[in-house]
Amino acid sequence: MNETKIVNTIRLLSVDMIEKANSGHPGMCLGCAPMIFILWCKIINFCPNKPLLIKRDRFILSNGHGCALLYSILYLLGYDYSIDDLKNFRQIFSKTPGHPEFNPKLGIEASTGPLGQGIANGVGMSIVSKKKGINNFIYVMCGDGCLMEGISYEAASLAGHLGLNNLILLYDDNGITIDGKTDITFSEDVRGRFKSLQWNVLDVENGDTDLEDIYSKLICAKESKDKPTIIFVKTTIGYGSFYSGKSSIHGTPLGTRDIKSLKELFGFDPEKSFFIDQDVKSYFLELKEKKEKYWIKSGFSLEEQDHPLFTSLLNTEIINCIRNIKNGEKNYSSRDSSSIVLKKISELLPNILIGSADLAESNKTMVSTILSKNDFTGKYIHYGVREHSMCSIANGISAFGFLPVVSTFLVFITYCLAPIRMAALSKHKVIYVLTHDSVFLGEDGPTHQPIESLTILRSIPGLLTIRPCDSTEVSSAYQIALEFNGPSAIILSRQVLTNIDKSNIDEMKLGAYIIYENERKKDNEENMKLDWIMVATGSEVSLAIEVAKKYTEMFIRVVSMPCCELFDLQTKEYKNSILPKNIKKISLEAGSTLGWYKYVDYVYGIDTFGMSAKMNDIKDYYGFNVEKICSFLSIH
Repeated sequence: MNETKIVNTIRLLSVDMIEKANSGHPGMCLGCAPMIFILWCKIINFCPNKPLLIKRDRFILSNGHGCALLYSILYLLGYDYSIDDLKNFRQIFSKTPGHPEFNPKLGIEASTGPLGQGIANGVGMSIVSKKKGINNFIYVMCGDGCLMEGISYEAASLAGHLGLNNLILLYDDNGITIDGKTDITFSEDVRGRFKSLQWNVLDVENGDTDLEDIYSKLICAKESKDKPTIIFVKTTIGYGSFYSGKSSIHGTPLGTRDIKSLKELFGFDPEKSFFIDQDVKSYFLELKEKKEKYWIKSGFSLEEQDHPLFTSLLNTEIINCIRNIKNGEKNYSSRDSSSIVLKKISELLPNILIGSADLAESNKTMVSTILSKNDFTGKYIHYGVREHSMCSIANGISAFGFLPVVSTFLVFITYCLAPIRMAALSKHKVIYVLTHDSVFLGEDGPTHQPIESLTILRSIPGLLTIRPCDSTEVSSAYQIALEFNGPSAIILSRQVLTNIDKSNIDEMKLGAYIIYENERKKDNEENMKLDWIMVATGSEVSLAIEVAKKYTEMFIRVVSMPCCELFDLQTKEYKNSILPKNIKKISLEAGSTLGWYKYVDYVYGIDTFGMSAKMNDIKDYYGFNVEKICSFLSIH
């Protein structure tokens, strides 16, 4: 079989998809087709009829804008795509969206597009593969843009440190980005960088046509004993087109004239679109059969499959364990309560990996044995000061069927937003343990005091943001996170919080519930009307209760709302029973007031940056004490 003909078929399918959609990125598809052919047809172990086999190799397209290329090869290999799916590229509700969206059943192992994310996802998958003792490989394709992004450095650094020799990075080294040649911004010694990060570095000088060299370098990479490998594959963006080697071909359809010329150059009929010759079809049918026979011959079970979108991790033992954690009469910071719960969960869950961005002592997450280059049996990963890649690595860990718990200070979620967003988009089950949750951490000052962070997290669709008020709510927060089909952020205090008598592990699952009502005239007036409802979260719940107890002239209800997203999902009847209409309502939270007007009439928060001072001085300055809040209620 003429392998060049197969490569050109893949190229032309991709550009036909883009041309029909009148949208897409043909440049990379034309340049990287030889790599994708060799990789999928001669290197990767997979079975199209059983796409979820646990021991399969994984492939991630980090430069996800070239996804037409991936859809083309997956269709030819027999994954669940039709020719109509290729023709519906970038159309609403199609299987072929404009960037890859996580769906392992379709061969898409990660959602990619924000450059560099796929490299870190691959590191996460490689770690779990090592931990599970699976003898497979994680292949990632990336481009110049991915390696410019800082996350690639962070992720590659950890991969080299851990000696992830099952990770192979194919670098589309075409020297072009959207704005022009890479030399306008990118002149570093990338080979030297990766060597210093303890990677093997290999080169393919002619990635446009030298299929044998691509194959031999991949075989060499698979033989690495103790290092991940990057292969620099020199390609030409837009290979064969009028705009070959130019940045203008990056994200613009070729047009009818260029496509016809390209097809003539490759020896195809210029009038036919989405054409696959019979000998090419036969090649892929035979390859599909070979792949299935390989699994059987190797003694692997065709029934042993993973579950990429697992939901609840709870079982009776874990539920009972969480519910029975007793902290006695002692009050804890919620980060300390979290540590107690997390330790129990780590003991009971075999498929959990916990880690922190060099803040384990502050986040209180050091609850298990350490995973290292020489011992992957541990459950704790030292990520180093790499918040961005930590959260993206977590997405790869989740995609491989493990539960990642990652931790840093709440204020540093601004380093992590891209992967948190991708986790929500992909429904990756990730738990973010975010401590030091307000200005009340004190002397560290405004650089470390989160003001806007809760609002940012609550704005992300598909993410649960949970701010518990005491030990009971912390336990419930973990139960909610383990049940939820998606990512959850648990927001925790550094300062000690008072345990509240009526905090409730079951009612908390409703997002908001009545945690206190004062007793003014209640014995004598059965239907007495409320004067105020105070809605609070976290450390401010106990403050709200203090206000209600102090301000006996009014009948005040305190509502704990640890999770706005869960409350929004409840019935209209329940929401009205907690926050009835025609009753004055006020929110109490030591952070941005944006978003609270959805629930209340008045907001009591902080809309400026904090300051460096003792905690009690900060509370007094911003009015977070009983006297000032009572005064506010009096004049409103």
